Amino acid sequence: MQFIEEPLLCPCCSYTLIKQADQLFCRNTACTAQINGKVQHFAKVLGIKGFGPKTVEKLNILELTEIFYLDAGEVSAILGDKVAIKLLDEIERSKGSDLATVLESFSIPLIGGTASTKVASVVSTFEDI
Repeated sequence: MQFIEEPLLCPCCSYTLIKQADQLFCRNTACTAQINGKVQHFAKVLGIKGFGPKTVEKLNILELTEIFYLDAGEVSAILGDKVAIKLLDEIERSKGSDLATVLESFSIPLIGGTASTKVASVVSTFEDI
């Protein structure tokens, strides 16, 4: 019988992995795999279509807020005019999302759809939080 060696380092950023309940986690907040996953989750929850792994990688987005400051010219140069127009329209439409949806999109541990809806029923703005 051949055993598989447990990895010690994150395959994406080479950060030391932490074992918790028989699962391995990379705790590097600058890990590109984690950042890409958070950006994709953020876009999915806000209903921004077209933000798959390849798009996030091509646009080199490192923070969630960068989505709202993308330069139309740069996006067109990277993705092409037609795709850029659709993507930027989706981003603009997402700016009208309600507080519960925005809270859920931030990938805060234990704050999913239900918890964010409950929080939003008690507060009306981020300043209240």
